Amino acid sequence: MRDYVKAIEAVQEAAEHDETRAHTKEIQDQIWKCQQAQFAQREGESDEDVMQRAMRDPEVAQIMGDPIMQSILQQAQANPAALQDHMKNPIVRDKINKLISAGIIRTR
Repeated sequence: MRDYVKAIEAVQEAAEHDETRAHTKEIQDQIWKCQQAQFAQREGESDEDVMQRAMRDPEVAQIMGDPIMQSILQQAQANPAALQDHMKNPIVRDKINKLISAGIIRTR
């Protein structure tokens, strides 16, 4: 259905239920495929287009309006390695992953 954000969220949920890590490679491959399809779909979007599209999602708008998340994002901008510590918190990790899926945070 080409809704890669929902597909990534579903695969990430599958990862949470893969307690034995038996499907880690398959899960990572699916996330990578969805992300690549997302990047291709969004090719040519300006930063402003990305932000406008992302902010139409109420969850993204809530995350971006959260002062704690704003602080975390500012820290990450100044020191990307600091984001690894924040990713240990499952709530923050879910929010960061949502922002990545929305295209607000770009990974290399």
